[in-house]
Amino acid sequence: MRSRFWLCLLVFSGFTSFGCPASAHPPRAGAPYSIDIEDEYGTPLRTFEHGGELFVLGGYGQRYVVVLRNQTGRRVEAVVTVDGRDVVSGSTGDFVRERGYVLGPYATLRIDGFRKSYEEVAAFRFSTPEGSYSSRMGTPENVGVIGAAFFPERVRREPRPQPQPMAAPYPEYSRRRDADPSSASPQRGAASGEAERSADRAEAKSAESLGSAAAAPSVNNLGTEYGETRSSHVEEVRFVRASSDKPAYVTVLRYDNATGLAARGIEIEPRRYSYRDPQPNPFPRNRFAPPPP
Repeated sequence: MRSRFWLCLLVFSGFTSFGCPASAHPPRAGAPYSIDIEDEYGTPLRTFEHGGELFVLGGYGQRYVVVLRNQTGRRVEAVVTVDGRDVVSGSTGDFVRERGYVLGPYATLRIDGFRKSYEEVAAFRFSTPEGSYSSRMGTPENVGVIGAAFFPERVRREPRPQPQPMAAPYPEYSRRRDADPSSASPQRGAASGEAERSADRAEAKSAESLGSAAAAPSVNNLGTEYGETRSSHVEEVRFVRASSDKPAYVTVLRYDNATGLAARGIEIEPRRYSYRDPQPNPFPRNRFAPPPP
């Protein structure tokens, strides 16, 4: 398959890519890429695992930020959607055709909102499903989910130096010796590539059937509105995906308020704090640090 190059967005506070829901999975320990949701002050929102999926607890009017992390040594493009709408173009999510943000090696990106221009975004803010950007754009069925698909950059390999043929007294023997490996190599590569493509098709079909079987109606009490304008400068950079249509990793987060999560059977306990005094003293009277109880 021919690779395509994209003019992706390089953000001085962040980067993007999205993947197929059938192959989506929650982030796990040791994953090469991750997605988190934080409030406007940088505090991670509470997350609950339920039924093999991750759910984020949000509240009406709360502004949030999508945080992506690249934990590999290669640049990666991340295509991100909120409520099924691409955060760069606003179009219906499509990780094959839409461009994303670029994260450098071991970089972290903070996406503040739907992109309005090279200089501004419309803030992500939880709203009613009816007031969400996705509903107002005609796709209310996708409200309540955030996804990211990651495409590593194609690695440019230097051509291997060709071995110089050894001098031989019989030219016919040299030609036969040099021809054998070159004629066999393409056949092996073609067979290997066909086997890989067959495995990919089987895996995609299996994932699709599992996704259809697991689909169930959910309770969604929150959406994401097209919020107030915030500054966010970006520039376009050239990026060539290693695979133009197959992301290396896809991750999905679903979100709702406390009522919606409880309706799914998720038990939400009050947040616990390690101190009792609502006004902690930064300078306690003790001269030395006592051992913990």
